[in-house]
Amino acid sequence: MATLVTGAFGCIGSWVVRRLLATGEIPVVYDLGDNPWRMKMIVGPERLRDVPLIKGDIADRDHLARVVGEHHITRIIHLAAWQVPLCRQDPVGGARVNVVGTATVFETARAYKGQVTRVVYFSSAAVFGPPGLYGPGPVSDDSPPKPATHYGVYKVANEETARIYWEEHRIPSIGFRPLSVYGPGRDFGVTADPTLAMKAAVLGRPFRIRWGGSSDLIYVDDVATACLAAADAELPGARVYNLHGESAAIARVVSLIEEAWPAARGLISHADTPIPFPAALADHGYQRDLGPKPRTALSDGIRKTIEEFEHLKGDGRLDARELSPEGG
Repeated sequence: MATLVTGAFGCIGSWVVRRLLATGEIPVVYDLGDNPWRMKMIVGPERLRDVPLIKGDIADRDHLARVVGEHHITRIIHLAAWQVPLCRQDPVGGARVNVVGTATVFETARAYKGQVTRVVYFSSAAVFGPPGLYGPGPVSDDSPPKPATHYGVYKVANEETARIYWEEHRIPSIGFRPLSVYGPGRDFGVTADPTLAMKAAVLGRPFRIRWGGSSDLIYVDDVATACLAAADAELPGARVYNLHGESAAIARVVSLIEEAWPAARGLISHADTPIPFPAALADHGYQRDLGPKPRTALSDGIRKTIEEFEHLKGDGRLDARELSPEGG
């Protein structure tokens, strides 16, 4: 078994690599970046020396296919993507990375159909629209997509791409739709602000979360757990699952940060305008087909995140480049 992780220098990718290394597997990493600083922070520089790091463009089909062939890859965990801010700034570039890149992954899996057994990829709860479009209660797996961003539109396209590759070529896949992923390493994108606030708290800096309302927050290690469960599964079809953590108001998130790190009282604030995504997700499909999987309570996840930030700070490995001197 050999796993290729694309876009692994990001938050989820770093935790997936950490989890794979813990099982004894050394994954192959494929990323366009030059500096795996998040992965060094999450995995540790010593373990990272064991991991093959291949620089590559996710939309370069020939290069990706060559890597899959040379490293005898049997499953692909596809995480390469642009987040909401970059897709808003450059919709054409976002489409190339998010849509063309995902099609490239599936086409590579088709080219190595006898070798690659599964694609795991990440969609997003951004395929759904604001809460008011869906009525009361959590949004389910089969709720209609009504994306409010370019990023969400691209994720809908990727889910449909996965469906077509199953229907026409029998390439099995599992996609996940998390909303606000938080935890060490989460530092970019609209929903990264709660994690940035936790890091600012440990550093003693003020920080303002740029949105309010409520969101479905899921601890990053729970996301990595789902990812590896999907990679190990033998389920047929092109399946897409919501991932649910805990739905909470951002004001409560601020309170929990202050409880976990009392020195942060008065440092963390938030805006009132909600983000245009559902406030809560239902993950019955994931729990039924790949679970049951326990969820990290929000209070525990915030405490774990702050404790890890504190540990990294003590080791001199807490990277704060994404925090401005003014703190947000």
